[in-house]
Amino acid sequence: MSNGTNRQPPRKKTGKLIAIILLLLVVFGATGVFSFNYFIGQMLEPVGAGELVYVQIEQGAVISDVAELLAENNLIRDVFAFEMLAKKENTAHQIQSGYYAFSPAESAQQILDRLVAGDVADATVTIPEGRNISEFAKIFEEKNICDADAFIEETKKVAEYQEEYSLLSSIPLTEKDGMSRTLEGYLFPDTYSFSPNTDPSEVVTAMLDRFVEVYDQDLQKQTKKMDKTVDEIVIMASIVELETKLVEDKANAASVFYNRIAENMPLQSDITVDYARGEKTAVLTTEQTQFSSPYNTYINTGLPFGPICSFGETSLEAALNPAQTNYLYFVADMDSGKIYFNETYDEHLEDVEKYMGN
Repeated sequence: MSNGTNRQPPRKKTGKLIAIILLLLVVFGATGVFSFNYFIGQMLEPVGAGELVYVQIEQGAVISDVAELLAENNLIRDVFAFEMLAKKENTAHQIQSGYYAFSPAESAQQILDRLVAGDVADATVTIPEGRNISEFAKIFEEKNICDADAFIEETKKVAEYQEEYSLLSSIPLTEKDGMSRTLEGYLFPDTYSFSPNTDPSEVVTAMLDRFVEVYDQDLQKQTKKMDKTVDEIVIMASIVELETKLVEDKANAASVFYNRIAENMPLQSDITVDYARGEKTAVLTTEQTQFSSPYNTYINTGLPFGPICSFGETSLEAALNPAQTNYLYFVADMDSGKIYFNETYDEHLEDVEKYMGN
């Protein structure tokens, strides 16, 4: 893959050569016309094989600017010939701005047609449910959409985005134990199309727009009916997302966490400790459960300081409509992912031994 740098531009036909060709037209008449058309045709042929070259066509660029850029990146044989082609087809003013990926194996005609059609080099990227901002950032960088660090920094601008999105208003701006909230949990996982080198703010905005579509007015009414804030629901949905593998277990899992909060019991969710530590562990040690963090639900009661991932619609539905149970405990079968729920600690220990062994 190339961005077009460090390439030797093709030799451009000078005005003197064009003048000679025009003189031939006068001297040789029809034969000269044939020769000129043949020359132009040759100059519109592909440059040759090679890797994709990415070029940015700026808004308002005129045909001469575009032709020069293409020539500099070794994508066309001749500036003059390309300009003549665009003017002949009356498309010189129809070229669309954007980020394009061209192959040197494409002819000038093919390149021009794509410029007129706006066939930009958008990258389709699917963000899986249950991933966090750091994982998003790696995906975007691998897809050449935006720099990972720049994306992470953009997600820290909570106050700025709260001015644009009222749905974010319940995110606290105050620090806790030296930690500040980000947009974690509010960037909805879905399939998106972005151009390479997209500004991180555009990526964040697209994902927030999708979040607003999903967390619609009906769900906001349900949130108020539960006497919860959007932030509380988002945090709960993120925990349910990572604690459950099967959709049928989500509502019961949500009920366990709500029941424990009502009983002033710590949630004791391993995945909140994983998030705090920045490392995923199948089974935590006792020492790991004591890791100091406002996200650790072993040493803190209530919900963690913030969401721990972006969740899907089924987890959001469970957070808003938990099952009505007396469950306080659950354990997952390590092989199938199926969760078994209990009301008492003794019953829970029996299932732990049954499904987790030692």
